[in-house]
Amino acid sequence: MKFLCPVPGYDRHFGITAQFGIEMIPIPMDENGPDMDLVEEYVNNDETVKGIWCVPKYSNPTGIVYSEETVKRFAALKPAAKDFRIYWDNAYALHHLYPDIDVDIPNILEECEKAGNPDMVYQFASTSKITFPGAGIAAMSASEANIEEVKYRLSWQTIGYDKINELRHVRYFKNVEGLSTHLKKHADIMRPKFEATLEMLDKELSDLKIASWTKPLGGYFISFDAMEGCAKKIVAKCKEAGVTMTAAGATFPYGLDPKDSNIRIAPTFPPLEEIVTAVSLFITCVKLVSVEKLLEG
Repeated sequence: MKFLCPVPGYDRHFGITAQFGIEMIPIPMDENGPDMDLVEEYVNNDETVKGIWCVPKYSNPTGIVYSEETVKRFAALKPAAKDFRIYWDNAYALHHLYPDIDVDIPNILEECEKAGNPDMVYQFASTSKITFPGAGIAAMSASEANIEEVKYRLSWQTIGYDKINELRHVRYFKNVEGLSTHLKKHADIMRPKFEATLEMLDKELSDLKIASWTKPLGGYFISFDAMEGCAKKIVAKCKEAGVTMTAAGATFPYGLDPKDSNIRIAPTFPPLEEIVTAVSLFITCVKLVSVEKLLEG
């Protein structure tokens, strides 16, 4: 059994897949989403490919938003495996850094139905990073047939849901507009942190041509690509100096980044002053490791 894994991607998706012993196949990402030529080649011709992980909006860690064409090509897949499923993790559906910028994408469920593939997708969302950690609620949308199957399986996993917590969420947010209003407050907290991080990266590294990074409009991460063979050393130097980052390679299946270049930056939790200090240290480590790499050559 195989799963397609867009990279760089979400380490927890890869961890779940590895735990079940499923072979993971990396699929490169570009500014429009996963390489759909490669996705179609695998899905339409290999019956052992059973699924693909997708974070369609503000993808973790790149912040990429899938294009309309990409969504439609997903919906039009012709899987060799009858039980192939798209796992559409819409975790950052409302997590805009700039709420006035329109980043809507087509509804994957509607597109799959139009394409004659109503049962091909499970879409997930939650109030993770919206309400208190560990106190959120999750949701899933899918075709009627898929919902019935999942309800049957869940019936053996839990006797009852936390209905009190569900009621709390409904009474507080009331509707999707309430959620959007709440997320604007989040954006006001997050935006200065992202802007400070990106401003420092631009100022200190742009002219050196030793790295590249994404400039997301939402989500929680910045994807940073150092020179090949440098990511692990950069993260290690940061840790020695007191800044702990996500392990280099975590954004790839099995933790193996073939270029050892990708680093996930999360300018979210610390206050702005600490973000500035941490990013300054990170930049120093990038420069040191890059110089060492260039001197080796």
